[in-house]
Amino acid sequence: MPKEVNLSTFDTGVLQPFCALKEQDHASQRGLSEVGILFALMVFSPLIEGGTTHLPVLIIRLLLVAGLALWVFRSFQSGTITLYRIPMMPLAAMFVGISGLGIFRSSYVGASIQGVIGLLMYALLMFLLLHQLYTRSSSRILVLGIVVMGSLEGLLGIVQYGWMGEARAKGTFFNPNFFAMYEAVTVVLALSLLSSMKWADHGWQEKCLLGAALSVSMPAFVMAQSRGAFFAFLVALLFLGLCRSWKLAVLLPLVVVLGVITLPNPIKERALAVSDQDPYAYTRLEIWKSSLDRIADHPFGTGLGTYKYLSFKYRFPIEGEIVRYEKRAESAHNEYLQMAVELGVGGLALFLVGIGVWGWEVKGTLQGEGLSSWERGAVVGLSGGALAILVHASVDSVFHEPALVILLILCGSLVLVLKRLNSPTRTPTWNIPFPYHPARLALVVLLGAASIFLIIQPAAAWFAYEQGNVASRNGQRERAWEWYRRATFIDPGTTAYRDAVARMNVTQFYASGDPQWLLQAVEEIEICQELNPLDGRIPSRLGMLYLLLAERTMSNEQRGELIARAVKSYEGAIKADPFSPFNYQDLGKIMWRQGQYEEAQVLLKKAVSHEPNFLPARVLLAKLAAQVGKNDIALSQYAAIERIQERYKGRTVSPLESRYLDVSLDLKDQLVKE
Repeated sequence: MPKEVNLSTFDTGVLQPFCALKEQDHASQRGLSEVGILFALMVFSPLIEGGTTHLPVLIIRLLLVAGLALWVFRSFQSGTITLYRIPMMPLAAMFVGISGLGIFRSSYVGASIQGVIGLLMYALLMFLLLHQLYTRSSSRILVLGIVVMGSLEGLLGIVQYGWMGEARAKGTFFNPNFFAMYEAVTVVLALSLLSSMKWADHGWQEKCLLGAALSVSMPAFVMAQSRGAFFAFLVALLFLGLCRSWKLAVLLPLVVVLGVITLPNPIKERALAVSDQDPYAYTRLEIWKSSLDRIADHPFGTGLGTYKYLSFKYRFPIEGEIVRYEKRAESAHNEYLQMAVELGVGGLALFLVGIGVWGWEVKGTLQGEGLSSWERGAVVGLSGGALAILVHASVDSVFHEPALVILLILCGSLVLVLKRLNSPTRTPTWNIPFPYHPARLALVVLLGAASIFLIIQPAAAWFAYEQGNVASRNGQRERAWEWYRRATFIDPGTTAYRDAVARMNVTQFYASGDPQWLLQAVEEIEICQELNPLDGRIPSRLGMLYLLLAERTMSNEQRGELIARAVKSYEGAIKADPFSPFNYQDLGKIMWRQGQYEEAQVLLKKAVSHEPNFLPARVLLAKLAAQVGKNDIALSQYAAIERIQERYKGRTVSPLESRYLDVSLDLKDQLVKE
C-alpha cells in the first residue's frame, strides 16, 4: 500500500512553476481563440471599397460586438471581470462622453447619434485589444498580419498602376491618399523590424516576409503619389531615426527627400503638374480658414457629423471659375480642426491630451527592460506607423476611413499590450466579482440586443433606400415609393430618405395631377427641415413646393398664403445658404410678380455680386430695367452677358455651369431698335 502524502506539509514553492505553466497555457489558449476576431477585423477593414460603406461597417461592428460577447462569456466563466488600469481607457471614455453630450446641442441629431455609435465601436476595439491579448504570440500574429495585408494591398496597387492604366495606385481603397498611408505604415513597420531583430534568433521565413513587404510596399507607396502621406512618412522616418541616434534621424529623411527630388518618380511628377490639372488643389488654406471661422462661431461644438452641413454658410470663392461658390468644404481636410468644429475646443484638447499620454507610454515602453530585439523593433515600428497616421490627419480626412482608424488603434494598442506583457507585475488591475446569475445574463443579452439593433438600423435603412433608387431608375414609381417609405420607417431621423419620399411624391403628382401628392411632399420636407435646419437645400425645395401648390389653388386667399410661405422658405434658404444665386433669383421672381421691383432688383444684384457669371439673374435684371424704362441699364446687362459668354465660348462645361451660361437674349434686339 502506497504511503499517504500529507499535502499540507508539502513545499508549495515546488508547485509554483507548474501552476504558472498551467496558467500560461490557459492564457495562451484564450489569447489564440480570441485573437481570431481581432485578426478578422484587421484583414477585412482594408477591403472596404469606395462609395457606400454601410454593409462593411455593419460587419465590422458586429465583429466587435461578438468580441465583447466572448469577453463577457469568459468573465462569466472566471467569475471576475479584470480591467487593466491603463490611462488611455478613462480618456477614451471621457472623449466618447463629450461626443455623446454633443448630441443635445447638435442641429442634426440623427447624424450625431450615428457618429457617437461609430466612436463607441472604435473605443470598444481599443478595449478588446487591451484586454483580450494575453500572450506575445497573439501580439506577434497581429503585427505580422499588418505587414502581410500591406504587402497584398501593395501588390494590387502596383498591378493597377503598371498594368491596369490607373493614374494612381489605390489598392482596394477608393482614395489613393488612404492607400498611400496604409503602405507607409507597412514600410515603417517592416523597416523597423528588419533593423532591430537579431538575425540569428529568427528563421529565414520571417526575414523573407519582411524583406518582401518592404520591397513591395515602398514602390506601391510612391505610385500612390500622395503628398500628405509623403510628409507623414518623413515624420515617421525621423522618429525611427531618433530611436537609434540623432545622426540617423537626420540622414534617413534627408536621403528619401533627395531621392524624390533628383530621381524621376510619380510623386515628383504629380507635385509639379497638380496645379495645372486641379484648380482646387491649393484651396486647403481657405478650407482651414473656414474651419477656424466655424470654431470661433461655435467654440463648444456643433455635434458629430454636422461639419458638411455647416459648409453652406461658410463657402469660399474660387476665382476664375464659372461657378465661384460651387465648392462646399464638406470635410476640413484636417481632422483636428474638424474635431474642434464638431466637438468643441474641449473635445480637441482632450484628444490631444490622449495623444500625449500615449506618447508617454511609448517612451516608458522603450525605456523599460524585458523587451526582446523583435519586440523593440515592433514597438518602434508600431509607434512610427501610428505617428504617421496622426500627422497625415492634419492634412487629410484619414479619421473618416475605417481601415485607417482601425490600423491606428491597432498600432497604438499593441504598443501598450507589449508594455503590459513585459511588466505584468507592475500593471495594476481592477478585479470585479462577476459570477453567473440569470438576471445578470438577461441584462447582458438585453444590452447586446440593443447594440445589435443600433448597428443594423442604418444598414437596413440604407438597403431599403438603395432598393428604392433601383426601382426609381427602372421607372417603377410605386415600388420606389414603398422602399423609400420603409427606409424612413427604419430610420426616421435621416433626411435623405424623407427627401427621396418627397421627390417620389412630386413625381407621382406630375403623373396623376393630384395635389395631394404635393401636400405629402411638403409634409416630408417640413420634417426634413426640423431634423436638419443647417441644410440650405431643404428650405429651397420647400419654397418650390409651395409655389407648385399655389399654381394649383383656386382660392386667392389660399394662393396668397402659399406664396407667403414660399417667400418665408426662400428667405430661410438664403439665410442657410447665402451664396447660392438660385434662391435670390427665385425670391426675386416672386417679388417682381408682386410688383415689388426694388426688392426684386436688390435680390438679383445680390445674386450677381456672389456669382458674376450667373446669367439668368442678369437677364432678369435687364428685363426688370426695361420694364421700368431704364433701357441703358438693360443694354449694359446684355453687354456683360455677351462678354461672359464669349469668355467661356468653346469650353466644356458641367450641367451646373450650363445653367449659369445658357440664356436667351431675345429681348435685346427689341431694345436696340427702340
